Amino acid sequence: MKKSVLWACLAMLLVVSLLLPSQPAVLAQSATIYTTDFNSGYSSWTAAGNVSSVASPSIQPNSVRMVGAGASITRTISTVDYTNISVTWNMAASSLENNEYCYVEYNTGSGWVVIGTVANGQDNSTFYNGTTSNISGADNNANFQVRYRIQTANSGGDYCYAEDITVTGTSGASPTNTPTATATQPGPTPTNTPPGPTPTPPPGGSMPGDPLTGDGNVSRSLLTYNDLMSGSSTAPVDDSAFALPANAAMPDHIFEGRLELFNEAASGGFSEIKDTYNYTGGADSPRKHLPEFDFEFVQNGSHLIPVTQGLIYTGHPFWNYNIGPGRVWKENSDNGYSRAAFPFALVQRNANCTHNGVMTFLFNNSGVSKVRYQITQETCFYYKINMWGQLDAAYSSYAVSNAAALKSNHAAEVANRLPTKPIADLASDYPGSGVDVNVFGSGITPEHMTFYGIIINGTNYISGCTTRYGNYAFCENLRAPSYSTAKSAFASVALMRLGQKYGTGVYNLLIKDYVPEYSVGNWNSVTFNHTIDMATGNYRLAGYMSDEGGSYMEAFFLAEPYTDKINAAFNFPNKKAPGTTWVYHSSDTFIVTRAMNNYLQTQEGSGADIFNMVNNEVFAPINLSAGVSTIRTDNASYGAPFGGYGLFWTQDDIAKVVKFLNNDGGYANGSQILHAGMLQDSMQKNANDRGMTTSGTTAFKYNNGFWAKDFKPADGYSCTFWTPFMSGYGGITVVMMPNGVTYYYFSDNDEFNWYNAVHEANKLSPHCP
Repeated sequence: MKKSVLWACLAMLLVVSLLLPSQPAVLAQSATIYTTDFNSGYSSWTAAGNVSSVASPSIQPNSVRMVGAGASITRTISTVDYTNISVTWNMAASSLENNEYCYVEYNTGSGWVVIGTVANGQDNSTFYNGTTSNISGADNNANFQVRYRIQTANSGGDYCYAEDITVTGTSGASPTNTPTATATQPGPTPTNTPPGPTPTPPPGGSMPGDPLTGDGNVSRSLLTYNDLMSGSSTAPVDDSAFALPANAAMPDHIFEGRLELFNEAASGGFSEIKDTYNYTGGADSPRKHLPEFDFEFVQNGSHLIPVTQGLIYTGHPFWNYNIGPGRVWKENSDNGYSRAAFPFALVQRNANCTHNGVMTFLFNNSGVSKVRYQITQETCFYYKINMWGQLDAAYSSYAVSNAAALKSNHAAEVANRLPTKPIADLASDYPGSGVDVNVFGSGITPEHMTFYGIIINGTNYISGCTTRYGNYAFCENLRAPSYSTAKSAFASVALMRLGQKYGTGVYNLLIKDYVPEYSVGNWNSVTFNHTIDMATGNYRLAGYMSDEGGSYMEAFFLAEPYTDKINAAFNFPNKKAPGTTWVYHSSDTFIVTRAMNNYLQTQEGSGADIFNMVNNEVFAPINLSAGVSTIRTDNASYGAPFGGYGLFWTQDDIAKVVKFLNNDGGYANGSQILHAGMLQDSMQKNANDRGMTTSGTTAFKYNNGFWAKDFKPADGYSCTFWTPFMSGYGGITVVMMPNGVTYYYFSDNDEFNWYNAVHEANKLSPHCP
């Protein structure tokens, strides 16, 4: 553009601004706040560990090299008087191995956030670059920081190289709320996805995905305005009728207050698919109806957020609730009403079986339509049902306390979800691998699959979530039960966290000193570590799962009061010395979880709770959803956590947990959260500690609540390697492979079939170096 034309355009803008007196005549100016190419060194940065200037590799002529554990360079940059802050970075690596990374991060005062990473496979001294824009919390910040860092357990031999970095901003402009990020790499490799959380929106900020861009012209034949206002429910409908349609418009109303349903105990339809224990027959039963529903919600843009997420104890004889966030939108055919829908689950009382459903309704400022609900999916081996109905309802509109924090927290959770792609995209993202995506999910009967996925290089490649009536409307918020994956991801993680906080002596504390109810058996020298390994020496039958499946374990599984459950847990005579024989007992995990809880109270006071510690100090830093919760004894929030089962995962939750364990080494937000040594043992990275050898036809290892399977040259590989995995009742497997890839599936037909997935993942990245 010629200068004369440019000045003419600027002059025209100024004239227009003068003709509009309500608008400030200020032009936004994009400016460089800070930049360096490190050619003159890094003296203005704070260095830690082994750091030096080098000539190669570099863009030109110098870069900053960081070598080994603890090496980093940090710079504080004032962004006062600037908004819309962006960071552009360049970084390279060499000699990295699995689970070793080079990071570039920023910190607005709320902890370090990763915006770029270079990992094993990218460590060829080639410089990668990326830009993260509109960083939340960075505007007008006198203490904004950027950092290059290496993550490795080695003192040398691993190298990260920092190069040109630029921080820019806008002066004289209003801040924006939607963070964006781009990354550029040479060649056809996948997008360079940061392993850490993405920027967090500000309180009350716009939700990711908002505003909806449709015009509201939605073609609808199910759950129409007339259906919800005056119709009835005679059978389930396709779940897509509850989903946000492609052409939805932003809603005209805000839902904030309480939604109450009426006549839950006597209304609704029910059909039985499978009932192993004869729970229900032809007669009516409370098990065939919803518990009372009377809960608060707030709305942020098009997102409907329940005030209480996670397990809700209802007092119903058979069911508790777990309510998830949903959506609100406008359809032109709804006669001026806004339409809302949200996911919920019925959770069997004192058990982990989870039955997923949806609800939908219309509302305006004056009231609410009837509420349609249906449940057509579950993760439950022994009890499968459909439930449906349409109930009268009341909407009480009022300002919900702490609404701003609820909106902000949910916006942050959504923004911090890992990137997702359909699992079919693996083939196009890794075109030279020859991977057959149909292998993943195979071996499991499709109608019994809840969901499955592959996590690689920070991206969660996911399946859909099928029901008996089409695809689930809120797959991203569907809750799957943890079952025994909790033994790994809760109980074992709790012990690793205690070891990091209070030292490894915690592992050798005696059960009898912290659980006074011990009675049957010999517990004189049984440690926390023996018990997490299921090697207490107290058992009846040493056969594979013989005790776990014994009729005498029913007293433990069915017990609801804490006193009954802990007494049933100590129900095995002594047979061997501790640490010598593995026998699987969910009751052992309950015992060690109680022991850790009581130990924690000696350190932090009588109000300390072992699940709350894990939730606040582990799950929160890795940004798990608000609905992650635990079943407790006494069917009450004051009860003791089960430990060995009883959590609830979304696809994003389980992906973040395994990424934290298998890829990030228990490190998050600039801190080592889990004890690195115990985690390495659990992840089979210590050849001197494979764990206990299990019984059964397949000799697995069991170490700190994690299973492991070895694969050998006879299996088609060039080396022998171990894969740690989590396993859950009914058909749940989470396999964390040494190439950094994780395969997971949640199903409920008692099918455990995943060796072929390990073989196929070898095509994406070799298990053997």
